[in-house]
Amino acid sequence: MRVLLVSANREQLPSPVVPLGVLYVAAAVRDAHEVRVVDLCFEDDPIAAVREAVAGFRPDVVGLGLRNLHDNTYGSSEPLLAYYADVAAAIRGAAPEAPLVLGGAAITLRPQDMLERLRAAHAVVGEGERAFRGLLDGLARGDRPERVIRAAAVRRDDLVDAEVLVRSARPPAPRESLDDLPEPARDLVDPRYFEVEGTDNVQTKRGCAFQCTYCGYPDLEGRKVRVRSPEAVADEMAARAKVPGVTHAFIVDSVFNVPRSHALAVCDALVARGAPLPWVCYVSPASLDEEVVAAMARAGCVGAEIGTDSGSPRVLERLRKPFTLDQVRRVREAFRRHGIADCHTFVLGAEDETVEEARATLAFVEELDPDVAVFVVFMEDREEHTIGRARHRQALLDLLAREAPRRPGWVVPELSIRFGPKVTRLVRRERIRGPAWVHLAKSRRARAAIAP
Repeated sequence: MRVLLVSANREQLPSPVVPLGVLYVAAAVRDAHEVRVVDLCFEDDPIAAVREAVAGFRPDVVGLGLRNLHDNTYGSSEPLLAYYADVAAAIRGAAPEAPLVLGGAAITLRPQDMLERLRAAHAVVGEGERAFRGLLDGLARGDRPERVIRAAAVRRDDLVDAEVLVRSARPPAPRESLDDLPEPARDLVDPRYFEVEGTDNVQTKRGCAFQCTYCGYPDLEGRKVRVRSPEAVADEMAARAKVPGVTHAFIVDSVFNVPRSHALAVCDALVARGAPLPWVCYVSPASLDEEVVAAMARAGCVGAEIGTDSGSPRVLERLRKPFTLDQVRRVREAFRRHGIADCHTFVLGAEDETVEEARATLAFVEELDPDVAVFVVFMEDREEHTIGRARHRQALLDLLAREAPRRPGWVVPELSIRFGPKVTRLVRRERIRGPAWVHLAKSRRARAAIAP
């Protein structure tokens, strides 16, 4: 069968993101099917590009990958959903006989809504490699698959307790090994991704056993953590370092440092290969100690993003965050000692957080003084929950509008405070390599070092 995979993501703020999921899916099916990828990120007219690709390839099946439900400014989701509907309509119009299959994070979070809105034949919920391959093979045999196909990893019959995982001496045994998956089809990547800031994506594990109330990662990848071989991860990083334009890696795991033993093993494998690329990752203050931070630094880590979320103990408890504010303070100091930039994200207004509690969070951020602090006002996207926004949304935005401009390193995407097209133009004009926030962090540290 001829299979056309369409990556619909066009977000370029603060920088474009390589569609790793689409590349994994392409690699998983192209041994049995003829596969082509059309990436709309850099297209001036994405609708025309889709029509041209469909007309030229004449696919038997079209897979439409949808990454986000809103853009990185966290404004209304409706413009993005309308764009997705236009892309889907263009596909249906150009290939009315080809089943349209939806996949990606946006579909996993809101499968029924998106399936009906985009008038698609099928939706793959969760990881697409095995599920989409099974769907294609079934269609080729003449089967009539279900409209919604759920990947094994996101079924709720295989939960792991997060506290046990954090303390574990060894990674959990995999139910389906990630090492059995083909490497992403990186030969299909548009090289323009690496012309902007030079960052490629690498994944060392999937799944998250934490139970943070608002987070979609367990819905996307399951609660069972499955890890890749540390040697395979290090080999992939070494190979990416040789690609023209690639200067940094972003480890896209939901939490790099859990399981702790796997994080240490990945760091050791990277050190054995000479720490081939500087890299950035997401971490949790849970299970993050001096030994892990030191290992990350030796392995080439230059930045860590932390979902601290709140400076209120009550709100942290309501959010089911698996750490305390004291742990956040200790992590901040460890990163400072080892020269790793830290970027903490704070979600205001979640779990009925009041404006006064939000003020306490701002006071905590001022005390913590991270290199970068990013503020988001809560928005719920998941279909199985009530879709909505923070109750005091405007008051919280007004508070941030007053306070954030006066604090270097505070970023509010929705208010375009140290975020937006102007920042992106600066990054491109100065040819800054690697995630832009890391350079903001470095400039803050440099100014602090010379301050009287």
